Amino acid sequence: MKKIEDLVEEIVFKDNRIVSFPVELECVGQGRSAAVFKMKNINQVIKVFYPSHKHLAFREAEVYNRLSNRVFFPHLKEVGDGYLIMEYVEGITFYDCLRTGKRITPEMVRKVDEVLTYVRSRGLTPSDIHLRNIMLTRNNEVVLIDVVRFTQPNECQYWPDLKKAYYKFYLRKFFPKRFPKLLIELIILLYRKRLLSI
Repeated sequence: MKKIEDLVEEIVFKDNRIVSFPVELECVGQGRSAAVFKMKNINQVIKVFYPSHKHLAFREAEVYNRLSNRVFFPHLKEVGDGYLIMEYVEGITFYDCLRTGKRITPEMVRKVDEVLTYVRSRGLTPSDIHLRNIMLTRNNEVVLIDVVRFTQPNECQYWPDLKKAYYKFYLRKFFPKRFPKLLIELIILLYRKRLLSI
């Protein structure tokens, strides 16, 4: 197997888009500042930051070290120049729960609140808590991923607004539990442009 540094070097980005990556890796996610690749046959992922965001690797590693909780967050194994190596969390995001119709229970919502209380107790600020950053494991445990923005001075409104929509709409008996991706993306777009309020 190639060295991690060599695998990272072979990943090519252009304008925050993946152009190519080694066959030893499988892309399992992509966000605003990085892409995540699963290493085949190993229960680990490499989070590789786009060239313009490489400096965030050490900041996120510092956040994971401060959190030091392997129940609520993936375990950080290594940090390098522009990348992190973490355990692979098997499960689905809350976003995928909406797409597939897997029910999000009040207990799961309470678990997210428990995780955020823990984050605050570590002197950090929960930010960027949205549907794609909340994972549900096979054991129905809640795990948060993408913690780099926990160093921001103010909490964002994503989670409070999601919770509000959850209790106001989602829990209603006849409210659908499964949504097409296009509709979810439209709602997210309208929300972020402040054209939709809850």
